[in-house]
Amino acid sequence: MIQVCFYKGCGIIYGEKEPLSDKRVTHGLCPKHCEISLKELRAKTGKLMDRTGNFRVLIVEDSHVFRQFFKEALHDRFPSSEVHEATDGKEALLQVEELRPNLIFMDIGLPGENGLQLTQEIKAKYPNIVVIILTSYDSFEYQEATIRSGGDAYILKDSLTYVQLENLVKSSLNNAA
Repeated sequence: MIQVCFYKGCGIIYGEKEPLSDKRVTHGLCPKHCEISLKELRAKTGKLMDRTGNFRVLIVEDSHVFRQFFKEALHDRFPSSEVHEATDGKEALLQVEELRPNLIFMDIGLPGENGLQLTQEIKAKYPNIVVIILTSYDSFEYQEATIRSGGDAYILKDSLTYVQLENLVKSSLNNAA
């Protein structure tokens, strides 16, 4: 599999070299641009935890199995976090209004309104909420749409590891102070 960095047109090939027979291409962030992107995210969002170190996460995902897996992964890494769930756009908007989460993990493919439209609505009203698009679609068009909708990051479900999840959440929550 060939991995190509999509950060501002970088285009560098990075990661492990797979057998030449595997011609699939995935897009992500090379190590240099991953670090830069996380610094930009920290600078943009500031410190998201409250004074007690707690934070609220909303997982917007229509797959019950994935939501549960993701919720357990977050609780394992961040036991003091509040993790809430929504299965569609309507429920997500109600949760955002009621809970004011610090961090949202948003699926693109939702029943009714898609995750990118929903992200745009949420960011228009609450620009300080960090929205991370979490999807199975490895498409440059979706990555560009994430940026246009105001999403703060674009992560592939298939390639997300526990370590990456932990680093992503920590970088989103810590202030660069």
